[in-house]
Amino acid sequence: MIPYPGVPYEPEPFLRSTSRIKIAKKYLHKQFLLKAHGQLRLEQAHLDPSQRVLWVYAKRNFGDATMDMAGRALLKALGMRIDLLALPSLVPLFSEDDVFGKVYGDPDEVDASRYDAILLSEYNLPSIRIKTRHFAKLPFAGLFRYFNGPDRNQTRFSFASVNDVFSLGHDADTLAEISKPYLASKPATRESVRGLLPARPFIAIAAGGVDPDRTYNRWPEVVELLNKYDNVGAAKEIVVLGSDNGTQIAEQLCASAPAGVRIRSLTGKLAFLQAREIVAHAELFVGADGGLMHVAHTTQTPSVSLFRQQEPPALRLTEACRSIGLQGSGNVDTIPPAQVVGAVLRQLAARAPATAPAAA
Repeated sequence: MIPYPGVPYEPEPFLRSTSRIKIAKKYLHKQFLLKAHGQLRLEQAHLDPSQRVLWVYAKRNFGDATMDMAGRALLKALGMRIDLLALPSLVPLFSEDDVFGKVYGDPDEVDASRYDAILLSEYNLPSIRIKTRHFAKLPFAGLFRYFNGPDRNQTRFSFASVNDVFSLGHDADTLAEISKPYLASKPATRESVRGLLPARPFIAIAAGGVDPDRTYNRWPEVVELLNKYDNVGAAKEIVVLGSDNGTQIAEQLCASAPAGVRIRSLTGKLAFLQAREIVAHAELFVGADGGLMHVAHTTQTPSVSLFRQQEPPALRLTEACRSIGLQGSGNVDTIPPAQVVGAVLRQLAARAPATAPAAA
C-alpha cells in the first residue's frame, strides 16, 4: 500500500501478476541486507532541512529520474540546497539544477564527511550497496523505502514523500495541484538554442524512442491532417526533437512535408536540457511516453502525450502538466492520427488569446 493519500496507483494488476511470496521475499531480502550491515539503527523517519543531505539515486532511466526526483521542487521554496549522487548518464540532466548543488556520477568522488545524512530514493539493491560501501556510518532516510510495485504516479509519490520526510506540512490537495516533473537550466543553455528557434509560433514533436511499443510512427499522417486547418498557424512550423533513434522518422517527416509546412529536425543534435528549452518556447509539445516527454512536462508548455495500453495516463501525468493524455489499444501506433490532431487542436484553441469584444 502507498502510505500517502491522493497518489494514484494500481494494485490489482500488480497483485494478479506477482505472488505475495515474491513480494515478501524482496522485502525481507532488502531488510536483511540493511540489518546485516548495521544500517537499520541509522534509519530515520524524517530529515531536517538544516542538515547537509546527499540524495542517492541509483536508477538509469531519464523519465523515471525526472519523475522520481520531482519532489525536490518543494525544497526550492525553502532555499534548501542538497547534493545528488546518480549514475554518470544522469549527471548532465541535473548538472544545472537550482536545488541540487554538487552532482556526482561516482561514489568515489564524494567526501562522506561533508554530509549529515543520506536520502535514498528507494531501498533497491544498488542503493543499499552504495549506502553500505560508501556511507555506512551516516544516518539516512528513504523516500519510497521498500516499496515494490504496483505501478503508481511517480511524480505525485515523489512530492508526497519529500513532503513527509522533510516534514513540510503540505496537505494532499495542495500537493495534487502543484505536482509536476521538475528540471532547471542555466542562462548559457537557454542562450545556446536561441538561434535554433523559429521566428513564428511552432509545435515541437518528439520522434523516435528506445522501446518500439512507445515509438509513434504515424507523424506524417498527423502533419498531413493538421495541414488542412489553415487557421492553425503553429501547425505550419514544426520542430522535430529526439535522440539519434528518431533521425529516420524525422527525415521522413521532412521529406513528406506538405506545401506550406516547414519542418526542421534537431534530432540527435541537442542535449536534454537544450531540447527542454526548445519545448519551453513552443506553442505545444506532442510526443509519446519517454524521457523527452517527461522533460517537456517540466516546462509551462501544454502537451499531447501518447501512451500504449499498459501505461494509463493518470499514472504518468499530473494536473500541472497541462497535458491531454491519449492511450492506445496496443502500442502507441494504435492511437489514430485523427485523435492526435483533435487533441492538438483543443490544446492550441485553449492557448489562443480570447477574441476582444467588438466596440459598441
